[in-house]
Amino acid sequence: MAVLAAATVCGAVLSGCGGATGTATSRSVGWGPCGDLTDYVTDLGIDPGVVERLQCTSVDVPLDYDDPDGRTVELALSRITGTDPGAPTLFVNPGGPGVEGRSMAATVASSLGVGGTVVGIDLRGTGASTGLACPEPDDPDTDDDAALTAYAESIAEANADCVGVDPGLVASMTTANAARDLDAVRRALGLDTVDFLGVSWGTVLGAELQSRFPDHLRRVVLDSMDYTGTSAAEALRVLATADPDAPPGLAPEPNDIVPEGEDAPAPDEPDVPPDTDPGAAGDDTPLDPSTEDFLEHAVNPTAGIAYICNSLGPVGDTETQLAEHRALNADIRRDPQRRIEFPADSDVPGISLCTGWPLDGEPTSVANTGTDLLIIGHRDEFVTPYPWALDAHDAMGGRLLTIEDSVHGSTVGSSCGGLVTEFLASGRVVQDDCAPQ
Repeated sequence: MAVLAAATVCGAVLSGCGGATGTATSRSVGWGPCGDLTDYVTDLGIDPGVVERLQCTSVDVPLDYDDPDGRTVELALSRITGTDPGAPTLFVNPGGPGVEGRSMAATVASSLGVGGTVVGIDLRGTGASTGLACPEPDDPDTDDDAALTAYAESIAEANADCVGVDPGLVASMTTANAARDLDAVRRALGLDTVDFLGVSWGTVLGAELQSRFPDHLRRVVLDSMDYTGTSAAEALRVLATADPDAPPGLAPEPNDIVPEGEDAPAPDEPDVPPDTDPGAAGDDTPLDPSTEDFLEHAVNPTAGIAYICNSLGPVGDTETQLAEHRALNADIRRDPQRRIEFPADSDVPGISLCTGWPLDGEPTSVANTGTDLLIIGHRDEFVTPYPWALDAHDAMGGRLLTIEDSVHGSTVGSSCGGLVTEFLASGRVVQDDCAPQ
């Protein structure tokens, strides 16, 4: 087992750690070139007419919103300027958590063809915003219980050490603060209301945002609705039974999912949004060196773990975790050696990355605020299973759109994307389901 090395503060940011200290001040936002982000979205094949409208800036926000005059963090922003000055501004988030958000402005502007400005934001801890990077323990060499226990203990030690590097920053990486940050960006840009599009874990952020700031949201779209609860056992059972390799007929009915054992944490899948991998189409063209550098920092696992574990309760000791994992897989006749696709879990099936997390969790706010809301679920997908979209619709209201496919977070880039464009433009949902062609 490797000994945990010292954490590197801001090791995951692209251009330093701006905004880590200082006081919050109001200032005008000046937009400028985007450097390696421009090279990256160009390598993605984004239309040059979209890329030439790409601009970047940063804003400072309070580390702690209860201490607005204290320490600040810097948020990196991008925008694709709109072609219609009268159209609303759209904020976007790709999920993760821990994934940079600035490139999504270009991919969404290119795919949706909305006339307004599209803004991408690297949440605190991610991309070019203020963050930190902590090393992860090595996986165990064997899978006997003694090795697994030692591995879980090393995760707990790593978590404690990482929080110790910058307790204030790690504790501040919550869904609530991410929503507050987006609203602070809205104010900094001088906007009364904005639209929001969130994908995967970005739907959890969207749920929090519309629960806290409904008066400043015009329309909200949540694609591949993620888990917003606090029970790991509940989330893991839904994910395991949605696994295409699990025996058929075992998926639980929506709203009839019972947690096993003690309550424990649970949300989402750190995944890069569709169409943001330059190599996805099989293109062997060498990437621009600045794009290689950008991709190196596109995902910050430290931020991902912090956002997840800060939203959940304790996961229990190693014995409890392994017992629940084995019982679940035995119950649904699933191979226990196959990892359940759950971002709170480590690469070792049954062991949580939130083991020994030393901070108290803050559950996601989920309320029916009357926001003009479109929730999208994909019928057969297993990253964010369809029952979670049904649960969110029950809790938050709005309209439900069912995509008849298994492709996570794919609506905007598919033939069904026009339904999103229509909803953002008019508030109408012209059909309840769509089969991508």
